[in-house]
Amino acid sequence: MQMTKFCDHLYDETTDGYIQILELNDENNGNRTIKIYNTKNDGLRNVVEELHKKEDVFLAPNTMYLPKRRVENIRQFRALFQDIDCEGMGLKKDETVYMIWMLHYEGKIPKPTMVTDSGRGVHLYWRIENAPYGALNTWQELQDYIYYNLKYLGADRRATDGARVLRLPGTINSKSYTDCKVLYIDNDVEYSMYELREEYLNYKPKIHQLQMQQTKKIDNKVICNRFFNSYSLHMERAHDVETLCRLRNYDMTGYRNMVIHCFAYWKGIYVRDRYELENIVIELNNAFTEPLKETEIQAVLRCIPKAIEKFIAYEQGLRSGERKRVSKGMRDKEGYWYKNETLIDRLGITRAEQKHMKTIIGIDEKYDRNNERRRANRRNDEGLTKKQQELQDLKKEIIELKGQGLSNREIGKKLNISEGKVRTTLKR
Repeated sequence: MQMTKFCDHLYDETTDGYIQILELNDENNGNRTIKIYNTKNDGLRNVVEELHKKEDVFLAPNTMYLPKRRVENIRQFRALFQDIDCEGMGLKKDETVYMIWMLHYEGKIPKPTMVTDSGRGVHLYWRIENAPYGALNTWQELQDYIYYNLKYLGADRRATDGARVLRLPGTINSKSYTDCKVLYIDNDVEYSMYELREEYLNYKPKIHQLQMQQTKKIDNKVICNRFFNSYSLHMERAHDVETLCRLRNYDMTGYRNMVIHCFAYWKGIYVRDRYELENIVIELNNAFTEPLKETEIQAVLRCIPKAIEKFIAYEQGLRSGERKRVSKGMRDKEGYWYKNETLIDRLGITRAEQKHMKTIIGIDEKYDRNNERRRANRRNDEGLTKKQQELQDLKKEIIELKGQGLSNREIGKKLNISEGKVRTTLKR
């Protein structure tokens, strides 16, 4: 059965977490209602069998550690995927699949491990070795890369969301009243996200980066040493803003607009579902002692999709070797790129508050952390520096020789140190 083949391809005995399935229906006086199923892998096949030939059924490829579908609740990344609305671009499905295979043969994208007919287009899947939420940066980079390369075929940016649902094969698309079905499946292939990152994203391992920097070779090729830096930076800055709000007990008067603007954009790098992003932003706003008006929140949210699109274009253009100039506030108007100094000034972040931040810190705090790191690196597991450890070892040797009845002079001669050094060491 189509549904079983589909489930077996994405989920196996290594699957952990909840798999969410949505069923849309018109039972409530013509208004669409949603029936939600949250199941584990061992009960998944029974659930999908009940939904065979039902209309408008969707499934989330990635699993959740809670029965609530949000990016922050992801337990395992099971696949990379994309929703291609080829008919909207005037392309036939077989023509689209052929063009996708050509992109693979040209080395631009990995070969899909599964292709399904969604009724009005095709869904593509790349099965991956399951990875936890901590791999969100890498997963998102790869999703954006695939979207960017398939955009001209009708790829949907909303399908780059980690909690996205796609149509389940074996069900019916009510818009076109066509069957959703599996067109192609290859159970022999399972990708590693980290191998895909090195192959397609020009990612260079750290050792190789250092070697490249040491040669100081000058050419016109743009080299991105750590591709996920910009992605992880946005994630950590969103966390920093939440930390700042907590430190101030959510009294953000005078800073609310800037906080909401930054938070919505940084969160939007990962949360591509507008409805979910809106809920997250409203949740933060409602926690303020004096929340912004709904119209003000909506004004901010309207700007986010365009900014995210430009962020993706900037990042993918950079990976392909394009040179980009950095302008004030924004990188060539492609996404918002605020300097730490700007954020500290516009949010009024104090030195004490910076100590709780991961990324939004000033020069003084940066130096303090570097010095603390250096001091820590100079000490061993017992908290001793190299010099302190050497003196401790020397003292042990001297005490052992003393126990053998040797005088200070004899000990100094045996250890090739002065008699005074022996006396000084014993006094420590």
